[in-house]
Amino acid sequence: MPTADEIRALRGADVQIRLAPQAGGEAVEGRLVGTLEADDGLVVVLEPASAPGGRVSYNYQHIAAIERR
Repeated sequence: MPTADEIRALRGADVQIRLAPQAGGEAVEGRLVGTLEADDGLVVVLEPASAPGGRVSYNYQHIAAIERR
């Protein structure tokens, strides 16, 4: 699992996120638009490559891996 600081450092980069099994285990590619600080932890906002201009968000605890593309 990546640290919150590692995720923040990828802001603006094209990435692939692999979700934890309890969150579906899928992999999503896109541009990391930014992060939000929430009461229950960091939220990652992604513009999916499959839906340009769209936005999806994932709670930091559900991210198993993230890598730059």
